[in-house]
Amino acid sequence: MKFMPQLRLCVSGVALVAACLGAPAFAQDSASATAEERDSDEIVVTAQKRSESVQTVPISIAAFNEETLEQASVTTVLDLGRVATNFQTVRSSNTGSTRIGIRGVGSLANTLIEPSVAVFVDGVYVPRSGSVLGAFLDIDGVEVLRGPQGTLFGRNASVGALSLRSALPEDSFSGQVSGEIGSFDRYKLSGHVNIPLGQNVAMRLAGMGQWYQGPWVNRLDGKRYGGSDDMSFRGTIKADLGNVEWIVRGDYTRLDGDGVANFDFDANSVSAARLAFIQAAFAGGPDTNLDDRNMNQFMATGLIDTNWGVSSTASLDIGGSTLKLINSYRVWTNDQLDGDIIYFPVSLANRRSLFDSKSHNHELQFISPERGWMGGMFDMVAGLYFFQEDFALSEVLNLGSSFCNVLVPAGPGRTACTGYYTSTGGIGATDQDVFQKVTSIAAYAQGNLHLSDQLTLTLGGRWTKDEKEGTYTQTSSPFTQTLRAPEALTFPGISESRFTYRVSLNYKPSADVLIFANHSTGYKSGGYNSGGGTPSLSTFDGSGNLISTKRLFDRETVKNYELGIKSTWLDRALKANLTLYRMDIGGFQDRAFDGVSFIVRNAGNLRQQGFEFDTVIAPTRDFSFSASLAYLDSTFTSFTTASNLPGLTGTQDLTGKPNTFSPEWVGNFAINWTGDLGTGGMSWEANANLSLVSDQFVGTVNDNNPQSLADGYALLGARLTLYGRDDRWSLAVFARNLTDTKYRPLSVYQPLGAALGLNNTVFPGSTANRVMASEPRTFGVSGTIRF
Repeated sequence: MKFMPQLRLCVSGVALVAACLGAPAFAQDSASATAEERDSDEIVVTAQKRSESVQTVPISIAAFNEETLEQASVTTVLDLGRVATNFQTVRSSNTGSTRIGIRGVGSLANTLIEPSVAVFVDGVYVPRSGSVLGAFLDIDGVEVLRGPQGTLFGRNASVGALSLRSALPEDSFSGQVSGEIGSFDRYKLSGHVNIPLGQNVAMRLAGMGQWYQGPWVNRLDGKRYGGSDDMSFRGTIKADLGNVEWIVRGDYTRLDGDGVANFDFDANSVSAARLAFIQAAFAGGPDTNLDDRNMNQFMATGLIDTNWGVSSTASLDIGGSTLKLINSYRVWTNDQLDGDIIYFPVSLANRRSLFDSKSHNHELQFISPERGWMGGMFDMVAGLYFFQEDFALSEVLNLGSSFCNVLVPAGPGRTACTGYYTSTGGIGATDQDVFQKVTSIAAYAQGNLHLSDQLTLTLGGRWTKDEKEGTYTQTSSPFTQTLRAPEALTFPGISESRFTYRVSLNYKPSADVLIFANHSTGYKSGGYNSGGGTPSLSTFDGSGNLISTKRLFDRETVKNYELGIKSTWLDRALKANLTLYRMDIGGFQDRAFDGVSFIVRNAGNLRQQGFEFDTVIAPTRDFSFSASLAYLDSTFTSFTTASNLPGLTGTQDLTGKPNTFSPEWVGNFAINWTGDLGTGGMSWEANANLSLVSDQFVGTVNDNNPQSLADGYALLGARLTLYGRDDRWSLAVFARNLTDTKYRPLSVYQPLGAALGLNNTVFPGSTANRVMASEPRTFGVSGTIRF
């Protein structure tokens, strides 16, 4: 294993640090923070269904409170990778296709595939990652759980989970209002208020409105793109009724914008002669400067995204044990006009995508007292779970005014195409409708057997049964059947069950050191392909009976091994955590590309292994330094039928090659420094954060194309805040990507590259590339009043 020498070096270094730190702690000066003061900053997580210090949970976790997120200017899920190592997000041209990944594994969300990273909001499973793109609203904490969470969580999180926790009502009247102004005409107003409703009953109302014009400038029409007008609301009522606690939540989010992500044309991916032809034939051609904020393309855009839900969490205290019932209902709809999807400065084709997810979760949990049974030797968590989702996908391709003249050969075919466009306006040239219903039931239990005060054995298991059914319909005009072949199919029903488990041995040689060894498993159920194909992915006989179909793919399984240490030193002035891991993924569910559309299939076996190191150094109450570093060795141990490079027929063997979005190194570093401003009770706080990502493949297809290998980059952010007396008000200035670093978040192949004659011999087997523009440097000013 090629990473072992580096791993041994890291382990040796950590062992040396631990040995040095094992010496008697030095005397602190008067400015040093006491252990009690540091305890007040302890991060509390609920990864094991209990409220526990992150330092006592034997899982690799990156956890952040509201203050930390604000210091790093993390406002959405897309920003989390700047503070959480081995966590990546990327969105494509369609907002519904957002990818969330942990340890280099994730799934684009514009398919029927189950997500690899399960998302939970206040303990409720959110089945589609594209539905959590809105700005964080009144979030109290975020937990990134690395590795399979197949025992305690509502749906099997095969490589990890993201848990978002909103703030709860407080018993006294209080609140805050914040206003913010940022680059590219961004304005934001947010706030919350706590209202006592009676003895032991309180309500919290939170709201946010954001207006943003966007950073991208289109030379073709002179307009700005990438903007959105957003609003979000949440209401929470909490009642403590003796031995019953009842929390009811309701939330609503609406994103109203153009949904544009700027994809520039990579001039180096075609020959100079072909580039000159494109520029001459297509109104100067697309923008080829990957480092500016310009684009040059025909636009037909619009986005309406709504997401709302209600949930109820009732907890009953039974002699020290807790019986908890969680019920929820969520609806997400996304309607986006995405175009022109060829990205050229002429009207060729645009796409309307619609996502409609309706889901409900019901979970009954039993939580025993911690160390409350068998004379303090045993405690446990158990539960029953039910989930159901109705998910509809639709895709309509519309012809542009130049489609017939550019993509249909001259002659009767072009004449007929022009007549079709004239009579229909090009609307509905292809129409795809997909529906899937998923029902999942599960029973789980996890127990801790405390063999001694220092040694604990954790055993957990979960039985899950998934059932799926659905339909697929694709229609196409005679002029677009090379893009989408007609097909109508009732999916064969899927019914499968799986047992996943966790075994963990945890050893505490002292109160401040935890050593753990974990073996856990996870899985994603099989499913259906929702993408259009040409030719059809299904074969029928003369009577219309199904003979065979490529629309089915099998389950994906994960085996995970971890060895870790969580430690606190120097009277809690230093925290250092290290986890070594290896994930073996069998039947990896991968997306292949046939030149026109994407197909999900079981690619083979994938191994992701490495380490995650997190540390916080706080020598005084006024200064802290945090660092996270992760190494990832990604290798397909078996992948003999991978997609070939564009323009080449057949498949290729990628055994021994890495997965996409799997950088070897990622790191996050932050400095927080505070101080007082003399008399008057005012204070200041300065924060700086640096994110590092090494080289990685960022293409949407696993084909090891060197054109999709993106260089590593570093992003620098900073924030300076002034606080009034008793923190009643604050004023902050901040910057993101302060050095205006240019990087490649995502690359895609030029749609219809072959039809446009862009396959070339300068780069054999390759074709024109589109590169998603990086986030530009942004500045902002915010003010907050608290009452």
